[in-house]
Amino acid sequence: MKNARTKIYEEASESCCIATLSQCRSCKEKNTCLILRDQLSFYNRLGISQIDDAIDSNSLNSIKHLWKDSVRTKRYDPSWNYSEDNTRAYTHAIHPYPAMMIPQVAGRLIDMYAKPKAVVLDPFSGSGSVLLEAFIRGYDSYGIDINPLSLLISRVKTTPLNYKDLQIELKKILKKASLITNTKKPNFFNIDYWFKPEVASQLTALQAAVNSINDKPVPAGFKRGKVKDFFKVVFSFTVRAASNTRNGEFKLYRIDDDKLKNYSPDAFEIFKKRAEENIASIAGLWEKYSRSKTKVNILNEDARHRTSIKDRKVDIVVTSPPYGDSKTTVAYGQFSRLSLQWLGFEGEDIDIDNRSLGGRLDVKNLHLGYASLNLRYALDLVSRADKKRAREVLAFYVDLNKCFMELCRVIKKGGMLCMVVGNRTVKGVQLPTDEIAADFGESAGFKHIETIIRKIPNKRMPSKNSPTNEPGVLGSTMTEEYIVIMERAA
Repeated sequence: MKNARTKIYEEASESCCIATLSQCRSCKEKNTCLILRDQLSFYNRLGISQIDDAIDSNSLNSIKHLWKDSVRTKRYDPSWNYSEDNTRAYTHAIHPYPAMMIPQVAGRLIDMYAKPKAVVLDPFSGSGSVLLEAFIRGYDSYGIDINPLSLLISRVKTTPLNYKDLQIELKKILKKASLITNTKKPNFFNIDYWFKPEVASQLTALQAAVNSINDKPVPAGFKRGKVKDFFKVVFSFTVRAASNTRNGEFKLYRIDDDKLKNYSPDAFEIFKKRAEENIASIAGLWEKYSRSKTKVNILNEDARHRTSIKDRKVDIVVTSPPYGDSKTTVAYGQFSRLSLQWLGFEGEDIDIDNRSLGGRLDVKNLHLGYASLNLRYALDLVSRADKKRAREVLAFYVDLNKCFMELCRVIKKGGMLCMVVGNRTVKGVQLPTDEIAADFGESAGFKHIETIIRKIPNKRMPSKNSPTNEPGVLGSTMTEEYIVIMERAA
């Protein structure tokens, strides 16, 4: 008798049916059918447990009607595309970041659903687009992220600073950096691979000049630490722009050797130009909102776990979670790594991709992925092509569902949850994340209101990706987003 791992789900209380098409159509239990759980040995085909299959996996094809087109309210609305709109207002463009939510979408959702004195939350705050849109509308907000670079950008983006004093500080930084000749570059792995010696020397001088900024409050109205943070964002941009990474890539890919020979970026000039652009951007924020009392709370926490936000504190959540695990979709960690290393972070602070949603499969909470029939069906199809990829997909959605449990705790009854998601493709199977998110939401205590479909012309995404992670094998990326709108049940 072979050893079998302990099953982590409850045994079926009734004998298994043979699941023929005619029987499923007439079965009064079809809406709560446990067929994947009890008859198709769901986890076995993902390679997570060793349970004998009782039915040939092809039998799933005969019950596809159980996953027929969604009956939820869903519509395409071109007015949400914003293909020609300016997405760089105020400080939205102070630093690039992968897959940023465009401000028009965030602002419109807040305008639609935020009541007077509402508290806004973005549990995947990224570069702070939602937080800035809440700030300029006078709504207190919370932003949560595990990425230190995200937290830094968000703080600066939502803090009005006196642009005239920033101009003076910039001149001091450039002068001081130009006088620093005895530089000792940071000692992190592969620094010589990603930076030419002269660039590393310039960055070290700029780093020293920025770190020397006096953070004491000054009459112009600075708050402690904000000035240095502003120029740290400029420095982070300079690190990326002056590195040996290819332009337009979020993942770390080095410039081809033949092009690298003639590549000689001037880090001082990059820093100066970017600082001037960011100062111009923050001028509008300072002139209009320097006296604002609106609070922006930036939390270095994880929405998969209990956060410091009090129960029923939040009126509206506007957010865009990652499309999938960072290792195979948008690599937030790879994008941030060089900046974080130059800023002095190390250890788990730069291990963003492994710490993000889906970084590791939580085998103790597999049932959280099982809460969605749509996910179970999609995973079955993926597992036929690649069990390992199916497990990676499951890991992401298990973590995503944990976030729904925390959101249910912090959102007031009658509060709104607006989640912008994309339906990516894995192994030729499109994952219906909008439906899966609605499934999770309804399981956690939310009511689905509607799903709005929009084109994503302005969201910075590559036109091609490598869904199989095989060299030379490319596929089209997503061209649509789904705005899933739910209400916290009373």
